[in-house]
Amino acid sequence: MTTGAGTAFLTVTRGADGRFGGDAPDWFGERLFGGFVIGQSVYAAMADAPVGKRIHSLHGYFLRPVFAGKAIDYEATTVKDGRSFTVRRIDAGQDGAPVFTMTCSFTADVTAAERPVYEYELPPDEPDGDRPRPGDDGFDPEHGPDACTQMWVGPSTPREDGTMASTHRSWLKASTELPDDDALHAAFLGYFTDMTGYGGRPLLLEPPEGSGIEGMVSLDHAVWFHRPARADQWLFFDVHALVNTGGRGVLRGTLRDLQRRLVASVAQEMLLIPPDG
Repeated sequence: MTTGAGTAFLTVTRGADGRFGGDAPDWFGERLFGGFVIGQSVYAAMADAPVGKRIHSLHGYFLRPVFAGKAIDYEATTVKDGRSFTVRRIDAGQDGAPVFTMTCSFTADVTAAERPVYEYELPPDEPDGDRPRPGDDGFDPEHGPDACTQMWVGPSTPREDGTMASTHRSWLKASTELPDDDALHAAFLGYFTDMTGYGGRPLLLEPPEGSGIEGMVSLDHAVWFHRPARADQWLFFDVHALVNTGGRGVLRGTLRDLQRRLVASVAQEMLLIPPDG
Protein backbone atom coordinates (compact mmCIF):
# COMPACT_ATOMS: atom_id res chain seq x y z
CA MET A 1 0.00 0.00 0.00
CA THR A 2 1.31 3.41 -0.94
CA THR A 3 0.39 6.81 0.37
CA GLY A 4 0.83 10.39 -0.75
CA ALA A 5 1.63 13.57 1.09
CA GLY A 6 -0.90 14.65 3.66
CA THR A 7 -2.31 11.17 4.25
CA ALA A 8 0.08 9.88 6.90
CA PHE A 9 -2.36 10.60 9.73
CA LEU A 10 -4.56 7.73 8.54
CA THR A 11 -1.86 5.19 7.72
CA VAL A 12 -0.15 2.63 9.91
CA THR A 13 3.05 0.63 9.52
CA ARG A 14 3.69 -2.99 10.42
CA GLY A 15 6.35 -3.74 13.02
CA ALA A 16 8.59 -6.77 13.36
CA ASP A 17 6.11 -8.32 15.81
CA GLY A 18 3.29 -8.16 13.26
CA ARG A 19 1.48 -5.37 15.05
CA PHE A 20 0.82 -2.02 13.44
CA GLY A 21 1.77 1.41 14.70
CA GLY A 22 0.10 4.74 14.02
CA ASP A 23 0.73 8.32 15.05
CA ALA A 24 -1.70 10.45 17.07
CA PRO A 25 -1.27 13.99 15.63
CA ASP A 26 -1.26 16.86 18.10
CA TRP A 27 -2.91 19.50 15.89
CA PHE A 28 -6.47 18.33 16.68
CA GLY A 29 -6.28 18.87 20.42
CA GLU A 30 -5.39 16.98 23.56
CA ARG A 31 -7.90 14.20 22.91
CA LEU A 32 -7.89 12.67 19.47
CA PHE A 33 -10.96 12.70 17.24
CA GLY A 34 -12.44 9.20 17.04
CA GLY A 35 -12.39 9.22 13.25
CA PHE A 36 -8.59 9.00 13.34
CA VAL A 37 -8.73 5.68 15.15
CA ILE A 38 -11.49 4.37 12.89
CA GLY A 39 -9.51 5.29 9.79
CA GLN A 40 -6.26 3.81 11.06
CA SER A 41 -8.07 0.63 12.15
CA VAL A 42 -9.55 0.24 8.67
CA TYR A 43 -6.11 0.74 7.13
CA ALA A 44 -4.61 -1.91 9.43
CA ALA A 45 -7.43 -4.35 8.70
CA MET A 46 -6.88 -3.97 4.97
CA ALA A 47 -3.12 -4.54 5.16
CA ASP A 48 -3.74 -8.19 4.30
CA ALA A 49 -7.17 -7.82 2.73
CA PRO A 50 -8.37 -11.00 1.02
CA VAL A 51 -7.76 -10.90 -2.73
CA GLY A 52 -10.95 -10.05 -4.61
CA LYS A 53 -12.82 -8.96 -1.49
CA ARG A 54 -13.48 -5.51 -0.08
CA ILE A 55 -14.56 -4.21 3.33
CA HIS A 56 -18.35 -4.03 3.51
CA SER A 57 -19.00 -3.38 7.21
CA LEU A 58 -17.37 -2.46 10.49
CA HIS A 59 -18.55 -2.32 14.09
CA GLY A 60 -16.40 -0.61 16.69
CA TYR A 61 -16.44 0.40 20.35
CA PHE A 62 -14.56 3.36 21.80
CA LEU A 63 -13.15 2.15 25.13
CA ARG A 64 -10.96 5.00 26.37
CA PRO A 65 -9.93 8.47 25.22
CA VAL A 66 -7.00 8.58 22.79
CA PHE A 67 -4.47 11.29 23.55
CA ALA A 68 -2.51 13.28 21.00
CA GLY A 69 1.24 12.96 20.67
CA LYS A 70 1.36 9.32 21.78
CA ALA A 71 1.72 6.33 19.49
CA ILE A 72 -1.21 3.95 18.94
CA ASP A 73 -0.65 0.25 18.30
CA TYR A 74 -3.04 -2.02 16.40
CA GLU A 75 -3.27 -5.80 16.50
CA ALA A 76 -5.14 -7.62 13.72
CA THR A 77 -6.74 -11.01 14.34
CA THR A 78 -8.50 -13.19 11.78
CA VAL A 79 -11.82 -14.27 13.30
CA LYS A 80 -13.14 -16.06 10.21
CA ASP A 81 -11.59 -16.82 6.84
CA GLY A 82 -14.48 -18.25 4.84
CA ARG A 83 -15.11 -18.73 1.17
CA SER A 84 -17.52 -15.78 0.95
CA PHE A 85 -16.79 -13.69 4.04
CA THR A 86 -13.64 -12.90 6.00
CA VAL A 87 -13.95 -11.31 9.45
CA ARG A 88 -11.11 -9.50 11.18
CA ARG A 89 -10.80 -7.94 14.62
CA ILE A 90 -8.63 -4.90 15.26
CA ASP A 91 -7.63 -4.02 18.82
CA ALA A 92 -6.08 -0.58 19.31
CA GLY A 93 -4.09 0.38 22.39
CA GLN A 94 -2.20 3.33 23.78
CA ASP A 95 0.25 3.23 26.70
CA GLY A 96 -0.63 -0.44 27.17
CA ALA A 97 -4.37 0.16 27.64
CA PRO A 98 -7.09 -0.77 25.11
CA VAL A 99 -8.72 2.28 23.50
CA PHE A 100 -10.76 0.90 20.58
CA THR A 101 -11.87 -2.48 19.31
CA MET A 102 -13.42 -3.17 15.92
CA THR A 103 -14.62 -6.11 13.89
CA CYS A 104 -14.91 -5.76 10.14
CA SER A 105 -16.01 -8.03 7.35
CA PHE A 106 -14.78 -8.47 3.78
CA THR A 107 -16.63 -9.97 0.83
CA ALA A 108 -16.87 -9.78 -2.95
CA ASP A 109 -19.71 -7.90 -4.63
CA VAL A 110 -22.09 -10.07 -6.62
CA THR A 111 -22.95 -8.83 -10.10
CA ALA A 112 -25.94 -9.56 -12.31
CA ALA A 113 -23.59 -11.38 -14.68
CA GLU A 114 -22.92 -13.96 -11.98
CA ARG A 115 -26.52 -14.40 -10.86
CA PRO A 116 -29.68 -12.25 -10.88
CA VAL A 117 -29.51 -9.52 -8.25
CA TYR A 118 -32.31 -7.25 -7.16
CA GLU A 119 -31.17 -3.71 -6.41
CA TYR A 120 -33.23 -1.18 -4.49
CA GLU A 121 -32.11 2.11 -3.05
CA LEU A 122 -34.10 4.64 -1.04
CA PRO A 123 -33.66 8.11 -2.57
CA PRO A 124 -32.48 11.09 -0.49
CA ASP A 125 -35.09 12.62 1.81
CA GLU A 126 -34.76 16.08 0.32
CA PRO A 127 -34.17 17.47 -3.19
CA ASP A 128 -30.86 19.06 -4.18
CA GLY A 129 -32.47 22.51 -4.28
CA ASP A 130 -32.14 23.14 -0.53
CA ARG A 131 -28.36 22.76 -0.42
CA PRO A 132 -25.42 24.00 -2.50
CA ARG A 133 -23.51 21.56 -4.67
CA PRO A 134 -19.87 21.68 -5.77
CA GLY A 135 -19.54 24.31 -8.47
CA ASP A 136 -22.59 26.32 -7.34
CA ASP A 137 -22.39 29.95 -6.31
CA GLY A 138 -21.83 30.13 -2.58
CA PHE A 139 -20.04 26.79 -2.43
CA ASP A 140 -17.02 27.75 -0.33
CA PRO A 141 -15.24 24.73 1.17
CA GLU A 142 -12.54 24.95 3.84
CA HIS A 143 -9.30 22.99 3.89
CA GLY A 144 -8.40 21.64 7.32
CA PRO A 145 -5.07 20.48 8.77
CA ASP A 146 -6.18 16.86 8.36
CA ALA A 147 -5.92 16.80 4.53
CA CYS A 148 -9.72 16.98 4.41
CA THR A 149 -11.72 19.65 2.61
CA GLN A 150 -15.22 20.28 3.96
CA MET A 151 -18.18 22.49 3.11
CA TRP A 152 -20.56 22.70 6.06
CA VAL A 153 -24.20 22.94 4.93
CA GLY A 154 -25.94 22.83 8.30
CA PRO A 155 -29.22 21.25 9.38
CA SER A 156 -32.31 21.17 7.22
CA THR A 157 -35.12 23.66 7.76
CA PRO A 158 -37.13 22.70 10.87
CA ARG A 159 -40.63 21.33 10.33
CA GLU A 160 -43.66 22.89 12.01
CA ASP A 161 -43.18 20.64 15.04
CA GLY A 162 -39.53 21.66 15.37
CA THR A 163 -38.02 18.37 14.16
CA MET A 164 -35.56 18.22 11.28
CA ALA A 165 -34.98 15.70 8.52
CA SER A 166 -31.25 16.37 8.88
CA THR A 167 -29.41 17.64 11.95
CA HIS A 168 -26.01 17.97 10.24
CA ARG A 169 -24.99 18.07 6.58
CA SER A 170 -21.68 18.63 4.85
CA TRP A 171 -19.67 17.97 1.70
CA LEU A 172 -16.39 16.11 2.26
CA LYS A 173 -13.38 14.94 0.31
CA ALA A 174 -9.65 14.47 0.63
CA SER A 175 -7.81 17.71 -0.13
CA THR A 176 -5.44 16.15 -2.64
CA GLU A 177 -5.74 13.48 -5.29
CA LEU A 178 -5.17 10.08 -3.69
CA PRO A 179 -3.34 7.14 -5.23
CA ASP A 180 -5.29 4.10 -6.37
CA ASP A 181 -5.00 2.52 -2.93
CA ASP A 182 -8.21 0.81 -1.78
CA ALA A 183 -7.04 0.80 1.84
CA LEU A 184 -6.41 4.54 1.87
CA HIS A 185 -9.76 5.39 0.30
CA ALA A 186 -11.58 3.09 2.75
CA ALA A 187 -9.66 4.64 5.66
CA PHE A 188 -10.74 8.13 4.56
CA LEU A 189 -14.36 7.00 4.25
CA GLY A 190 -14.21 5.56 7.76
CA TYR A 191 -12.73 8.83 8.99
CA PHE A 192 -15.48 10.86 7.30
CA THR A 193 -18.24 8.85 8.96
CA ASP A 194 -17.31 10.20 12.40
CA MET A 195 -17.50 13.84 11.26
CA THR A 196 -21.04 14.24 12.56
CA GLY A 197 -20.62 17.70 14.10
CA TYR A 198 -23.29 18.43 16.68
CA GLY A 199 -25.87 16.41 14.73
CA GLY A 200 -26.29 13.90 17.54
CA ARG A 201 -28.00 16.39 19.86
CA PRO A 202 -30.71 18.30 17.96
CA LEU A 203 -31.74 20.41 21.00
CA LEU A 204 -28.24 21.85 21.25
CA LEU A 205 -27.04 22.27 17.67
CA GLU A 206 -25.51 25.61 18.64
CA PRO A 207 -23.80 24.91 21.99
CA PRO A 208 -22.80 27.71 24.35
CA GLU A 209 -19.47 29.27 23.46
CA GLY A 210 -16.61 27.38 25.03
CA SER A 211 -18.52 24.14 25.56
CA GLY A 212 -16.99 22.57 22.43
CA ILE A 213 -17.65 19.11 21.03
CA GLU A 214 -16.85 17.65 24.47
CA GLY A 215 -20.57 17.50 25.14
CA MET A 216 -20.71 14.29 23.10
CA VAL A 217 -18.54 11.22 23.58
CA SER A 218 -18.73 8.42 20.99
CA LEU A 219 -19.55 5.02 22.46
CA ASP A 220 -19.87 2.77 19.43
CA HIS A 221 -19.80 3.17 15.68
CA ALA A 222 -21.00 1.07 12.75
CA VAL A 223 -20.50 1.57 9.02
CA TRP A 224 -21.78 -0.33 6.00
CA PHE A 225 -19.82 0.28 2.78
CA HIS A 226 -22.37 -0.27 0.02
CA ARG A 227 -20.20 0.43 -3.01
CA PRO A 228 -16.60 1.47 -3.71
CA ALA A 229 -15.99 5.22 -3.83
CA ARG A 230 -13.05 7.54 -4.20
CA ALA A 231 -12.45 9.66 -1.12
CA ASP A 232 -10.85 12.43 -3.20
CA GLN A 233 -14.16 13.18 -4.93
CA TRP A 234 -16.99 15.06 -3.26
CA LEU A 235 -19.27 13.07 -0.96
CA PHE A 236 -22.35 14.43 0.80
CA PHE A 237 -22.74 13.46 4.46
CA ASP A 238 -26.28 13.66 5.81
CA VAL A 239 -26.82 13.05 9.55
CA HIS A 240 -30.12 12.56 11.37
CA ALA A 241 -30.45 12.24 15.15
CA LEU A 242 -32.88 9.45 16.00
CA VAL A 243 -33.20 9.73 19.78
CA ASN A 244 -31.73 11.41 22.87
CA THR A 245 -32.74 9.61 26.04
CA GLY A 246 -31.17 8.03 29.11
CA GLY A 247 -28.13 10.25 28.77
CA ARG A 248 -27.31 8.76 25.36
CA GLY A 249 -28.07 9.60 21.76
CA VAL A 250 -28.22 7.60 18.54
CA LEU A 251 -27.78 9.03 15.06
CA ARG A 252 -27.71 7.65 11.58
CA GLY A 253 -25.97 9.04 8.54
CA THR A 254 -25.50 8.50 4.82
CA LEU A 255 -22.62 9.26 2.48
CA ARG A 256 -23.65 9.87 -1.14
CA ASP A 257 -21.57 10.63 -4.21
CA LEU A 258 -22.21 13.38 -6.77
CA GLN A 259 -24.59 11.05 -8.61
CA ARG A 260 -26.58 10.77 -5.35
CA ARG A 261 -25.75 7.08 -5.08
CA LEU A 262 -25.53 5.72 -1.54
CA VAL A 263 -21.89 4.95 -0.77
CA ALA A 264 -22.05 4.19 2.97
CA SER A 265 -24.50 4.12 5.89
CA VAL A 266 -23.54 5.01 9.45
CA ALA A 267 -24.99 4.47 12.93
CA GLN A 268 -23.47 5.81 16.12
CA GLU A 269 -24.33 5.96 19.82
CA MET A 270 -22.99 8.78 21.98
CA LEU A 271 -22.83 9.72 25.64
CA LEU A 272 -24.44 13.14 26.08
CA ILE A 273 -22.90 15.51 28.61
CA PRO A 274 -24.60 18.80 29.58
CA PRO A 275 -22.48 21.89 28.77
CA ASP A 276 -22.11 22.64 32.49
CA GLY A 277 -21.46 19.01 33.38
